[in-house]
Amino acid sequence: MYQTARPAYDCSCPIHRGLPRSVYDAPGCRCLTICASQPLTVLAPQINGALFLDRDDMLWFVPVLQPGHWDWRCATTVTGGHPLADADALVCRLPSEVDVRLREFTHCL
Repeated sequence: MYQTARPAYDCSCPIHRGLPRSVYDAPGCRCLTICASQPLTVLAPQINGALFLDRDDMLWFVPVLQPGHWDWRCATTVTGGHPLADADALVCRLPSEVDVRLREFTHCL
């Protein structure tokens, strides 16, 4: 199975290329939603964006500008004050649970 190591950020972003990524709303960021700095990403066209986990398993939301292009300047954590935090506990909990469960199967593939 091909698995990118977490520290290898290779999505060709001019800001984060080859560097650790700890800031997700940096001006000029062009990271893809499949960047290795995001262990799990859920594309959510219903809310015009994507939900993703950062290296510390914190849930983030990034709005879409147009298909395949993300407004990283407006990326924000989904915490108590975020509208999605109150929408449904499952939405906030599911990406982290899926990431944990999928990692259990990496040795099988």
